[in-house]
Order: sequence, then C-alpha cells, then structure tokens
Amino acid sequence: MKYKRLSPWMLSALSAALVTLGFGACKSNKELVQKREALNQKINILNQQIVESNLKLQRLQEIYENIGRGETVYGGPNNMEEARRRMRERHERERSEVEEQMQTVKNEIDSLDNELKIVGSELTKLNK
Repeated sequence: MKYKRLSPWMLSALSAALVTLGFGACKSNKELVQKREALNQKINILNQQIVESNLKLQRLQEIYENIGRGETVYGGPNNMEEARRRMRERHERERSEVEEQMQTVKNEIDSLDNELKIVGSELTKLNK
C-alpha cells in the first residue's frame, strides 16, 4: 500500500485555514487580551474623570478668587461700618462654602489617582 504525502504548500494552507477559524488561538491568551482591553478602557475613563475634576477645581478656584472683587459699599458715614461688616461676613461665608467644595473635588481627584495607580499596577502585572 502506498501512502501519498502532502506537499508543504498544502500543509501551510491547512494550518492557515485552522488559524483563521480560531483553532490555533489559546483561550487563556484571549482572556488576557480582553483583560488588557478592559483595564485600558478603565484607565481612559479614569483619566477623563481626572481631567473633568481638574477643570471643576479650576472653576472653583476662579470663583474663590473673584469673591468680593469689584464690590462697592454705599452708605453714609453712619452706615459704612455696618455695611462693611455684613460684606466681610458674607465674603467669609462664601469663601468657606467654596473651600469645602474645593476640598471635596481634591478628595475626588486623590481617590481617582489612587484607583488609577491600582489599575496601572494590574496592567503591568498582566504585561509581565
């Protein structure tokens, strides 16, 4: 009985067909790629949130700096001290409210940075 050998071209064509159908890929490699993609997406989302939080912080800092700018107190000599006192109290109150909001945004940015570091370390572990 005579066996017919397959030519090298035929073997390479068959292996290419098997690879294109997905039989040559390892399942764990696919999962690794999917995990990398998910982590990269999460990093992109976290970076976007950090940028938005920084913009919000800048707006709050501008508001804080503009409190009391260009404000004029009208009144005669008898009313001037009372008007200034009310204006200072209002400015202090507004500044304290804006400072609280700024601190909240700074805390958000810190937590996002920490989460970004964690996701970055997970991604480096996957790359190794």
